[in-house]
Amino acid sequence: MPRPSSHTRREFLAAAAGAGVAFAAAPRSTLAAVAPPAPVARRAPASAAGLATHLAWVWQFPADGQREVIRDVLASHGLGIVLKTHDGSDWMSRWDRTADAVTGPRKVEQLANFFENGGVPFHAWAVLHGDDPAHEAEMAADVLNAGARSMALDLEPHQGFWRGSSASAVAFGMALRWRAPGASIITSIDPRPWTLDAIPLEEFAHFSDALAPQVYWKTFSTQSNVDKYRRSGEDPGAEGITPTFALDVTMRKLARFNLPVIPVGDGTSSNVEAWRAFIDRSYEHDADAVSVWRYGVAAPQLWGILRDTPPRVATYVVESGDTLSGIARRFGTDVPALIEANGIANPNMLTLGQQLRLPRGVRGGAVSAAPSAGTSGGGGAAPTPYTIEPGDSLWSLARKLNTTTDALASLNGISDPARIRIGQQIVLP
Repeated sequence: MPRPSSHTRREFLAAAAGAGVAFAAAPRSTLAAVAPPAPVARRAPASAAGLATHLAWVWQFPADGQREVIRDVLASHGLGIVLKTHDGSDWMSRWDRTADAVTGPRKVEQLANFFENGGVPFHAWAVLHGDDPAHEAEMAADVLNAGARSMALDLEPHQGFWRGSSASAVAFGMALRWRAPGASIITSIDPRPWTLDAIPLEEFAHFSDALAPQVYWKTFSTQSNVDKYRRSGEDPGAEGITPTFALDVTMRKLARFNLPVIPVGDGTSSNVEAWRAFIDRSYEHDADAVSVWRYGVAAPQLWGILRDTPPRVATYVVESGDTLSGIARRFGTDVPALIEANGIANPNMLTLGQQLRLPRGVRGGAVSAAPSAGTSGGGGAAPTPYTIEPGDSLWSLARKLNTTTDALASLNGISDPARIRIGQQIVLP
């Protein structure tokens, strides 16, 4: 079978829809004759290109806490959950002996309803082994059909994780996309440069909607890792492995896949400033949201930080007379990209007040068709008022406006460009 790198993601998904190819390549060949499962009613998945909430990962309830407590804490801070449902071909009840353990799709459905009805968006994750790709794909699809908004696939080369081949990665992807063609699939990885070559990430990227790198700056801060980074051509410098260093290296290594990135932060770090730096840098790298590994080890003050820096999702509110082509021209994108970003079935049907997600790379927060008041009656350009939004920095604003941080700081009399606050009024050139 040719490597998927010779095909686009669209071609990969189209091939998966053929079904026979997927299961001919999978070890459980007896599934090849099984008809695709009938569509089931389920919540619309969150777009992997931009989650509506930050997320907290949960390993298992005995280790992370009672589900009622987790639900209430996350709900009160506007956060979602990513719950582990299975490991390889085993449901989590193999290790979790409590009544809340995941025993299969029915239990996933119960937990999804429990969290969603409590105001907490429900997502799932699993560790992949690659020993039986068709069966692992079937389990992942069952979780999605049971109510998970997205499925994060933990793909790591360490002991107890992935041990399959490139061919089994392709088989898994084909089988999963046959069973769940429209689901949000996110591949989560250890992004240290020396681990990326040990996993079939290129194969997974072809059927994934996003990547979730595990940027564990505190965990990575060992002399051994510093030495390995340097041997990989990435020198942490005197400050060592900081959140911004780890994230910058990660984004450079993942850029070639051209997929949205949802960074996973290090919950073992209780350093508030480190977390703020991590979130700010994630936004500078065009991430819409972040997540935390994991609930059971994270410092309580972290939830407040995430609440106060909500996801940056560029959106547009449809107004009278709007068309997709007109909106696309306004924001420098195209109609197919808008359709894909919003799952639009009929491009000719827009409704007033409908909120559209702008494609990856288009930024600026929620906007409407009204033009900015940016010119004066005398014909010269006048400064434009602007209110600082969550995730903004002078650096990111300067980049959008093709100017410099110093220029913005000088224009607004800001002595410390690193210190701006949400709601602060400034002017833009």
